[in-house]
Amino acid sequence: MEIITETTRLVLAKIDSEDTDSLYELTNDQKVMKFFPKILSYTETQQMIDKILNHYKKYGHCFWKVILKESYKFVGIAGLLHQEIDGNDETEISYRIISDYWNQGYATEAAQACREYANIINKDPLISIIHPENIASKRVAEKLGATKEKETTFLNTEHDVYKF
Repeated sequence: MEIITETTRLVLAKIDSEDTDSLYELTNDQKVMKFFPKILSYTETQQMIDKILNHYKKYGHCFWKVILKESYKFVGIAGLLHQEIDGNDETEISYRIISDYWNQGYATEAAQACREYANIINKDPLISIIHPENIASKRVAEKLGATKEKETTFLNTEHDVYKF
């Protein structure tokens, strides 16, 4: 396992092709995927991993798996994503936690670790793209000092763009 960074409670590590079952637990969670176009099939989850691996090669970063330090249990993904927003290349802090692990501060802790890692690799400015009804994700971004900068169309739906 290639570790990217650690926090008090979490390890963020590169995703690999052996993580399909774990990632599928997340991409098939209706609560997690509520603000995305759809839940993903197992095959679509494998395709997502292929895209992540390609982004590692192209950009040096993408989603990483979020693992509890004490049990090494997979609880979600977080990372720095390359996005094109309104014709501009942006770096997004993104996070998704399996719903069984919500409200324990893991998303905030993982997002903060991503922000700190972005500073190390000189990624600035940073954004988060958040569905307007996703109050929990807005709260995470705001806890880390992000403010709503604008609205944009993303995944064929209106989203808010938060800037750090």
